[in-house]
Amino acid sequence: MPTTLIVGAGLAGMSCARSLKTHYKIVEKNDHAGGLVITHEKDGFRFDLTGHWLHMRDPGIKRWIGSLMGKRMTVVERKARIYSKGVMTHYPFQTNTYGLPLPVVQEIIREFVEDTLVNPPKKEPKTFEEWVIRHMGRGIARHFMIPYNEKLWRTHPRDMNPYWCQHYIPKPTLDQIVEGALAAPDRKIGYNATFSYPLENGIGELSKAIVGQLDAKRIQYSTWPVEIHAKSHKVTLNDGSVEEYRHLVNSAPLPELIRIIADAPSSVKLAAENLVHNGVFYYNVALKRPPLNDAHWIYFPEKDFPFYRVGSFSNAVPSMAPEGMGNLYVEFSYRGRMNQRNLWRQTSKALVKGGVIGSEKDVLFAEPKEIPCAYVVFDSSYERSLKTIFTWLKKMDIHSIGRYGRWTYNSMESALIEGREAAKEIRACLAEKS
Repeated sequence: MPTTLIVGAGLAGMSCARSLKTHYKIVEKNDHAGGLVITHEKDGFRFDLTGHWLHMRDPGIKRWIGSLMGKRMTVVERKARIYSKGVMTHYPFQTNTYGLPLPVVQEIIREFVEDTLVNPPKKEPKTFEEWVIRHMGRGIARHFMIPYNEKLWRTHPRDMNPYWCQHYIPKPTLDQIVEGALAAPDRKIGYNATFSYPLENGIGELSKAIVGQLDAKRIQYSTWPVEIHAKSHKVTLNDGSVEEYRHLVNSAPLPELIRIIADAPSSVKLAAENLVHNGVFYYNVALKRPPLNDAHWIYFPEKDFPFYRVGSFSNAVPSMAPEGMGNLYVEFSYRGRMNQRNLWRQTSKALVKGGVIGSEKDVLFAEPKEIPCAYVVFDSSYERSLKTIFTWLKKMDIHSIGRYGRWTYNSMESALIEGREAAKEIRACLAEKS
């Protein structure tokens, strides 16, 4: 039997397998590796599953991906924008208000000073809304952070905890806010100031390169678990076969994992039922000519625009579209079911209004796509539910990793790191028991 059974051949699962080297088996539901890190091609246009830009900080990950991809990967300096008040400003909003109406800029500076320097809250923020006001002031909250995040998460920030945002949202200083109000920026802040991306064929090339390092005989495609008995360490697969394991590594969505564990306690089952997520509906859009704006992605916080973000692969790497043309991904967040009635008509008009394309006639095709489980929602029960689940999983030798296995908000690099760390934990545990 394999010492370790890995569920899912996404980045986290493949990274774990690479670090283990031997004594593992991967079962993958799809007929290919990569999870969401794949690229589709249509009529010469290439599309990832919306934006998959690789941000790397970890030295070990940098060395690995550098040796793996070599000159096939390029580093791109971020061009991100925000469209609000009829103006296209630079990202992040909190340090780039130049060009916005003067009363808005005045509110932002005045309320930043009042809320963060003169009269800051004495208690630590308990909600995401409180965190934003504590570190950015009511003006930034009102004009961008609250409307955008409510649009993205389908939950008001007052009903979310601030757990997820510490690493991903830069906290501004007064100097940065004032400088960004007086002139267009000449520097970038935030964890994603640059990103790495393949020169050809999209982000799917990364997944192909990683799976190429693994033993193909240890990967079983079109296979997934239908029932798990955690106490006896047995998994029944969709073909009826039964696999025994010493450690189970899961990268599938956490609620799905708990649902199929036959002997999970009722408290764990209930905690999993309390976990909330949003889906993302999106259009892959092929254009007769490049977008009007050269941004890699643009945020749209206002309700006049049905989408929350628009990105362009071809603006980052021209080979993602035929020469002289361009492409877009247009994203919508939803909870439950997505209402698509008249959606493209609204979307195409909004793309023109927002200065993304010059005319609706610029569009060659718009292909609808969907990611049913896309964003984990950090609501008031989030931390309590995860503590209940992971405390029990640890006792059962089950490691749940990656964005959806860990049920968190993270990057591609984070998934690679979690796979590596899970393998390290497994090796340590096996050495201790041997």
